Amino acid sequence: MTPREAAIAAEIRRIAREELSIAADPAPGEELAARLDSLALLSLVVAVEDRFLVILDDADAAGTRSLEDLARLVAQKLDGGGGGRVAAAPEEGR
Repeated sequence: MTPREAAIAAEIRRIAREELSIAADPAPGEELAARLDSLALLSLVVAVEDRFLVILDDADAAGTRSLEDLARLVAQKLDGGGGGRVAAAPEEGR
């Protein structure tokens, strides 16, 4: 995981904790679907889309299992891959 992906993953963890009240961070490599029910997972995806100004479609979801996968996908979208809208990287200290 690159430093940028690690920063994105940290922001996703913050979103899950503070905005969605998801109690514990997923372990590295842990499948998100094993930790979150379908409504919580959908809420997380929508919050990530809103925060990073990207669009994650069904094809994206097919290859995303862990928080690290989600962070890599968001980084790819921010870099212009996969048709996402471009946005700034997470702010430090947030």
